[in-house]
Amino acid sequence: MIIIGERLNSTRRPVLEAMQRRYGDFLATEAVRQKDAGADYIDLNAAALMEEEVPTLTWAIPLLQKAASLPLAIDSPNPKAIEAGLKIHEGRAIVNSLTAERSRIELLLPLIREHKPRVIVLCLDDRGLPKDPDTALNIARKMVELLARQGLSSEDIFVDPLVRPVAADPGAVRLFLDSLAVIKKALPEVKTIAGLSNASFGLPHRGLINRTLLALAMGRGLDAAICDPSDKDLRASLRAADALLGCDPSLKAYLRFARNKN
Repeated sequence: MIIIGERLNSTRRPVLEAMQRRYGDFLATEAVRQKDAGADYIDLNAAALMEEEVPTLTWAIPLLQKAASLPLAIDSPNPKAIEAGLKIHEGRAIVNSLTAERSRIELLLPLIREHKPRVIVLCLDDRGLPKDPDTALNIARKMVELLARQGLSSEDIFVDPLVRPVAADPGAVRLFLDSLAVIKKALPEVKTIAGLSNASFGLPHRGLINRTLLALAMGRGLDAAICDPSDKDLRASLRAADALLGCDPSLKAYLRFARNKN
């Protein structure tokens, strides 16, 4: 399971304030804490700063890479911010994210072709959110083929079927899980990914929802998650799901986790 740490998101008030006031130590500490908890990438989102997003990213990216020695997922709806981030990122970043919307493709594809980052693809096009798994698969297949023509391998593409808040739509998670299973069966070489906390938005005990979704999604073929790796209960669910699904055949990871937990 590839873990992308979600905590450096400007929608979180402490992160927003640290970005506004250039509190580098705060951001670096958060990045290192996520790395120590098992993150493989650090998601960085400065979009809430609006016109200050680009200078904030160009300040924060070298700082975080030096502190945590991890690649970043550059998370922005703004192609100019993604471009600025890719230009200064050391090594291979993840672009979070590309949709099948024509305007988004036209703006981001040249950047992807030039920098060859790994890419998170959202199952979303100009018609909006898919209403059934087959539509999600069609979008995923189209985008995988498009990115392959830009020189990306299947393993560099993360397809996100887009889990939506269950508080707004009780059927949202079932649709996500069904779409995930269909996509993974049809495109087995492609990575699948989910932003777990989207499902729990607006609900109490969000951690419970997030870790339960993680276990369910792993059973449907989830390869990566954007989540809070410092959540010990979530990490426990990950280790247990790995063991139950046969992804930890010797149970070494589970037993090591159990010893450390005790």
